Amino acid sequence: MENLPQICVDTTDAFITTERFGTREEVIRWIKEVGIDNKVIVIISRSDTETRKRGRSNKLIFGCDKGGKHKRTDSGTQSASKKCGCPFKIRSTPAKDGSGWKIDVKYGLHNHGLPDILEGHSFIGRLTTNEKQHVADLTKRHVPPRHILLSLQDRDPENVTRITKVYKHKSVIQKEIRGPRSEIQHLFKLIEDAGYVYWSRKRDDSEVVRGIFWAHPDSVKLLNIFPIVLVMDSTYKTNKYRQPLFEIVGMTSTELTFAVAFAYMESEQTENFCWVLEKLKELLVKKDMCPHVILTDRDLALMKAIEIVFPRSINLLCRFHINKNVGAKCKQHVVNDLQKTIDTLWMEVVWASDEVEYGQRLHQLEQACVDYSGFINYVKDTWLTPHRHRFVGP
Repeated sequence: MENLPQICVDTTDAFITTERFGTREEVIRWIKEVGIDNKVIVIISRSDTETRKRGRSNKLIFGCDKGGKHKRTDSGTQSASKKCGCPFKIRSTPAKDGSGWKIDVKYGLHNHGLPDILEGHSFIGRLTTNEKQHVADLTKRHVPPRHILLSLQDRDPENVTRITKVYKHKSVIQKEIRGPRSEIQHLFKLIEDAGYVYWSRKRDDSEVVRGIFWAHPDSVKLLNIFPIVLVMDSTYKTNKYRQPLFEIVGMTSTELTFAVAFAYMESEQTENFCWVLEKLKELLVKKDMCPHVILTDRDLALMKAIEIVFPRSINLLCRFHINKNVGAKCKQHVVNDLQKTIDTLWMEVVWASDEVEYGQRLHQLEQACVDYSGFINYVKDTWLTPHRHRFVGP
């Protein structure tokens, strides 16, 4: 003990006890609970069970999670380790008089500081068996991970598990359900088991999936009853293959929405959108039927595909996306004091009731942006000149 490190934390007194424990599990539970109370993560360094062979007897050796040394590999990748050779050591063996397991603190010092809180610690934040089952039950009910974490904390206010643990266990559950199938193969299985209408296509001379289109039978019925208005949009970064998820939504006569169909595409190119829209067209019972209005964002490839597949449909642009983009560009080019004024003038242009009012409102916007040519040129070149007939009006 004469060569003590600069940082030295003594936890000897916390672990000294004359208590005897009836089983190995009781020893482990007591030591770990005392460790948590003192901000020490105690792990089992060695565990022996008596086998009546020479040198093997009932024994437990406990250490600090920072004990030992980091093992370097030849992989060439850089890695970090929390191990710093902490000498903390506790030994537990059955007492010779048969009174139970005793605890002997061999070395109660740590060569590192102890954390103020243990929240988020990789060891203490592990899910217990009961917690894993709770996560599995809620996952089957499609409860979001953030709500699962709140449920775990409601059950145990001292729970310090982080949401990453919930995501990891959900991944384990999904792999167990999927079995040897890949994600795409499992998707096909779920689609077939649920009786969906679906199509897929592969790249030439390969097993690589280029696109999948699927729709629920009830959605197909609703589509043929309410084919007037459809909304189309893509969601990005939702899967490991980075394929865009294309969603088609319909609207009833009471302005309620319903999911029509979904599709995975290898890329957002006109040819891929055409394939998806052709499959959508096949869902319509009457061959001359087509949507009256299709609402999209300014995806030029999708807009071109709509012209090809549904030439009689009116393609309008979503004002929400337009106003969001214009607002972001306004913050880049216009000083803070004028941003609100210009935003109001822009909205008046968008809601102009006729050509005369549109001209007047646009002139007012141009006058207000006389010193901000970058912004007004963006508004006119990107939105008003090529697309104002798709979104301007009451």
